[in-house]
Amino acid sequence: MLQKMGWSPGEGLGKNKEGTIEPLLLDVKMDKKGFHAQEELTPKKQPIPLAKDLSGKHPVSALVELCSKRKWSPPDFEMVFDCGPDHKKNFLMKVMVNGQEFKPSVAASTKKMAKANAAAAYLQSLGLFPKDPNNPLL
Repeated sequence: MLQKMGWSPGEGLGKNKEGTIEPLLLDVKMDKKGFHAQEELTPKKQPIPLAKDLSGKHPVSALVELCSKRKWSPPDFEMVFDCGPDHKKNFLMKVMVNGQEFKPSVAASTKKMAKANAAAAYLQSLGLFPKDPNNPLL
């Protein structure tokens, strides 16, 4: 290809023909391990715990993920009651999971928090979500 552009063997590369004369040496790789095979060795896989702690996740997303992994129908959240004046209502939701109903013992100030409390109550009953002594749900 370089010869088609006017280069001849023994000449240097570049405008003034002062570039490198020797061709680049190629390191031909014949295995299929990748370029950094020694540096990218994967460590041995650790055993997957049977009961995973879901404390870092939002309770609703953790419950939906749990239902999906166990091939259950998605959780069904339902409002149990709401009480109080319009400017300061309290909400209580229950969740139906795999034919079982779970309802927290504490009402929440928002619907979103009430839904999260219901999901957390179910996960706590399974031992998958840590119990908060400041906010008991069961």
